[in-house]
Amino acid sequence: MLCIFAHRGAESSAPENTLAAFKTALNSGAKALELDVQLSKDQIPVVIHDYKLTRYNKEYNESVNEYTLSELKDIDIGSFFSTEFKDERIPTLKEVLELTPQSVMLNIEIKNTPKRHIGIEQKIADLISEYRTIDNVLVSSFDHLALENIGKINPQLKLGFLIHYPLINAAKYVNSTGLNVVSIHPNKNIVDEKFIEECQKYNYKVFPYTVKNDLEYQTLIDLGVDGMFTSKEEYY
Repeated sequence: MLCIFAHRGAESSAPENTLAAFKTALNSGAKALELDVQLSKDQIPVVIHDYKLTRYNKEYNESVNEYTLSELKDIDIGSFFSTEFKDERIPTLKEVLELTPQSVMLNIEIKNTPKRHIGIEQKIADLISEYRTIDNVLVSSFDHLALENIGKINPQLKLGFLIHYPLINAAKYVNSTGLNVVSIHPNKNIVDEKFIEECQKYNYKVFPYTVKNDLEYQTLIDLGVDGMFTSKEEYY
């Protein structure tokens, strides 16, 4: 069965990475959600993609980790999407974990570039241990050192390697880390038959990102992917 992740929640119908987006995705039948996590200045894991906040309010021109949770909660991140979502706020990871049924797969992406969030791995691992059964959680990142760190904190956590650019023998490289990697999450544009075959050789699932139309969807299905990240609710 394909694992279809609602990318940043139902980002086509609600402001991304908000409780509204995750609720909409769940109401649309999503069985898996993807979300991005950074740290606030006071070390609270918050769910937001951009490392700066200017998309939502140009007065906030510093990085996310320069603001306390209280300051972040003052920002309306819904109005840029639609007046319908006026006053939607940045959620904490705790709030999303409390919202999401245990049966729903969560892909928690550690956003650690270009700003590093020292200690984020421990914070995320602690919240997962408190709120989730480990079977239905994936932790992914483009920062492979962050994956190594969280893998050392909790070796049972399932990890997903994000890859944006082509790598020589990508699956072999991932395997060489010795981490509990279960999936590789490549840019959809680098996925071909050879890539799929190599990942299968090492028993890695392939979840490309981010699928936005029927042609991309069908092409990846035909190649034999195990699932994908998508902004299209009809694929859930």
